[in-house]
Amino acid sequence: MSFAVFGIGSLFLGIIVVPLITIIIRDEERRLRWSRAVVGAAMQGFVLFMNGVGVLRYEITGVENIDTSRNYLILANHPSLIDVVFLLSIFPMAECVIKAPLKKNFFTRRLMNGVDYISNEDPIAWLQKCVERLEDGRSLILFPEGTRSGPGEPLYFKAGAGSVAVRAGTECLPVLISCEPTTLTKAESWYHVPDRRVFFSMQIQPPILASDVLTDFSDARQAGRSFNQYLHRYFTRKLINRSEAGRASALDTLG
Repeated sequence: MSFAVFGIGSLFLGIIVVPLITIIIRDEERRLRWSRAVVGAAMQGFVLFMNGVGVLRYEITGVENIDTSRNYLILANHPSLIDVVFLLSIFPMAECVIKAPLKKNFFTRRLMNGVDYISNEDPIAWLQKCVERLEDGRSLILFPEGTRSGPGEPLYFKAGAGSVAVRAGTECLPVLISCEPTTLTKAESWYHVPDRRVFFSMQIQPPILASDVLTDFSDARQAGRSFNQYLHRYFTRKLINRSEAGRASALDTLG
């Protein structure tokens, strides 16, 4: 039912709402803001729907770390297909890097074109677009892994996140995501339903600036790699600590 609601909702937004906004609002920047605000509201509604029908429970913490007057490179690990739904519900105006097929998919193509998210089809072009939009004062959502991680697998960060952060000089806002039991992972089919209700957790961390971590920026490519390694260690450590704290809390409850 949730998949049906998402698909029908995407079609409705892409075929009726976004084109209507395009007709009514002539100014391109204002039209884009309205389109993204509508998408953000739809994502918030979808999260509430999933919670309401019992698909999942969720918790979002650390919102006090967000300064709405600033723009961020929002970095998150990627355990589940619905990670981006939650992120866009919190950061509706943010840019987003999407997989190229989403701009061709029957259910999502009109919507994706209407909100002008960045396609990852051309690696060089999307990297440059990310930097440009951050330099323009926009926020950007990016998954350093590039794709969903498998349950129990170690994180693997591609080079893009560190490179974008260094080149744009924008504060990074880490978001730790966990999903228990796992659902909609890369290793699970979309129709695989967990045996109990999913608990989805997002923890927004304090911002990180590459210049506070690195001392040598003479070689931008090497600086990007170094910062990417730092981010990998940061996420790995935080997620392990969080998992251990969760197990300890569960044992205390049982005890």
